[in-house]
Amino acid sequence: MAIRAVGSINPYNVVQHSRAGARQIMNHFKWITLLTYLGALPFFLAIYVRLSNNTFLGIEGIQWFVTYGLLILSFMAGTLWGQMIDQSIKVKRIAIATNAIVLAAWFAFLLADPAITLIIITAGFVVLYLLEAFVMRHLKRPDYYLTLRLRVTGLVVAAHGIMFFQI
Repeated sequence: MAIRAVGSINPYNVVQHSRAGARQIMNHFKWITLLTYLGALPFFLAIYVRLSNNTFLGIEGIQWFVTYGLLILSFMAGTLWGQMIDQSIKVKRIAIATNAIVLAAWFAFLLADPAITLIIITAGFVVLYLLEAFVMRHLKRPDYYLTLRLRVTGLVVAAHGIMFFQI
């Protein structure tokens, strides 16, 4: 049993749809794309705080960066986990893996040096993307989604690389 996503039609293939339906699909695509890229923005703001040797609300840039990374990693793992909960056993194992990724990142945050924490969080984003790409064979998603995820994951990994060399 696959989960159906609203707007799982390719937004670029609007010729076959009514004008209103095509507009709705494109609006959905634009909002999801905008929100996804805006979600990456705090990583770069935290890098700016770090590079300027300042704090924001009394908190250093590395702290903003790592805690936001944990937040987003948890969010992404949770959304994937939630979509797979009623799927096959194979997919449920992936849901368990998402929890392991987040817990590893959290323990790194609590117990490890910031550089190690950044590496583990970065690996978590990459592994989550790979798991989601695998899972997409079992779930319906909008056609643009995986490409969008790859691009934003690339931005987030690049941001982690920049921050890694700043600490």
